[in-house]
Amino acid sequence: MRFFTIEQDKALQDQIRFRDFDINGPRHIFYKEDRDEIQESTMMYLTKDSGEAAPDFIQSPVYLVSDQVKKVFDVYEDDMVFKTVTIAHKERETIWVYHHLLLERLDAFAEETEFYTNGSIKRLILDPEKIGDHKVFLLNDKRFPNPLISLEVAESLLRRNVMGIIFKEVEVGAWQN
Repeated sequence: MRFFTIEQDKALQDQIRFRDFDINGPRHIFYKEDRDEIQESTMMYLTKDSGEAAPDFIQSPVYLVSDQVKKVFDVYEDDMVFKTVTIAHKERETIWVYHHLLLERLDAFAEETEFYTNGSIKRLILDPEKIGDHKVFLLNDKRFPNPLISLEVAESLLRRNVMGIIFKEVEVGAWQN
């Protein structure tokens, strides 16, 4: 059992830039249980001088995934919750369809996870029994806000040549049969 975090590649050249939000600024994380508080569809606009590279995963201001990533996540994880976000560049008359990703939170830390004295995570180890059959999720801990995906999901995304996503492997503990 192998898992990876996904992050937006901020070094991607010529990235799109939101008009009313700082893509590099703070992120706002909404969870699966917040689904009733979020509109089914939202419109966002890009700046006049926005770049043209639209990453398949955007971390800020909220987690957004491209249609391609949504389809992969939907295959591997039951009951995924997405809200449609249309991103428009008025001057270029270009539209992208993204999906606001609302993930389930799991208490999946293994007992072997190590923390610094200030409470931040020194060495993250996931507990496979707590993960169960989940393939896409968030940890129920604000100290570790990045989504986690299984190896199968990561491979499926890579086969589709996704752009602007960094994958980092996370340690998974042993089964405690």
